[in-house]
Amino acid sequence: MDLNSLIQIGLPVSLGLIMLSMGLTLKVADFGQVKKHPKAFIVGLAAQLLLVPILALLLLQVFKLPPLFAMGLLILSFSPGGTTSNLFSYLAKGDVALSIALTTAASIITPFSIPLLTELALQSQLGESTHIQIPLGLTMKRLIIVTLVPVFLGMTLRYVKPNWAKTFQPLIHKISASMFLVVIMLMIYQLLDEMPEHFALVATVSSIMIILALSLGHGISKLAQLNSTQSKTISIEVGMQNGGMALIVTQSILNNQQMSMVPVIYGLIMLVPVILFVIISRRETVTAI
Repeated sequence: MDLNSLIQIGLPVSLGLIMLSMGLTLKVADFGQVKKHPKAFIVGLAAQLLLVPILALLLLQVFKLPPLFAMGLLILSFSPGGTTSNLFSYLAKGDVALSIALTTAASIITPFSIPLLTELALQSQLGESTHIQIPLGLTMKRLIIVTLVPVFLGMTLRYVKPNWAKTFQPLIHKISASMFLVVIMLMIYQLLDEMPEHFALVATVSSIMIILALSLGHGISKLAQLNSTQSKTISIEVGMQNGGMALIVTQSILNNQQMSMVPVIYGLIMLVPVILFVIISRRETVTAI
């Protein structure tokens, strides 16, 4: 089996296991967060789904990325959250229940929104004459299989066999995270010849997008008069994009290495500003106490 085949198989399998692991931690009561704090939920979800893509479009106007890299950045901006954001919300002493509700809602919406937005982006960035086409129906089916199905399977298993779910969820999480890391390393190896030439440009745009998105999440939370823990969570949810989801589209569906380079490089640098945000947030919490 060649390297590309390993990546094509390993990427959806690892992401599917990550979503299964998330589902094993969820119960129906978790969705009560939406009723409990509807304003925070609506503000967070709107910022994730609407403001981040707008931010990406504005950055493309400034930096004039080559079309395929521009597509990679846009697809990344269409892919909010991810299970990692729940961990960082916890570390930042944010509202973890809100983080889980936003991640779950995004997981339900994005299998339908990403293909439609990607088709529009392909037309705007590459023109209608481009040979790159996204099969809408197939893409939706794949994203549903990789995201929604594992989440609901995990929730069902937790409901039917709670002890089993509690026992095996940490193991499934470790296996899925390890598999995803291996896939990313294989992709880096695959892109090794091209990456040095484009790393500085893509890394610069990605870094600015992360910092501005974190700030955007914080600013819109303050405008909405949300409390401190909600503001931290929305900052992280808006600031962090789901690179794995973006790679499913760019690598597994569109099979385009240049597009894939953006979420790969983004994943390499994302943790630095997010960890700094967590450190600052924890210090502010301590000071407030």
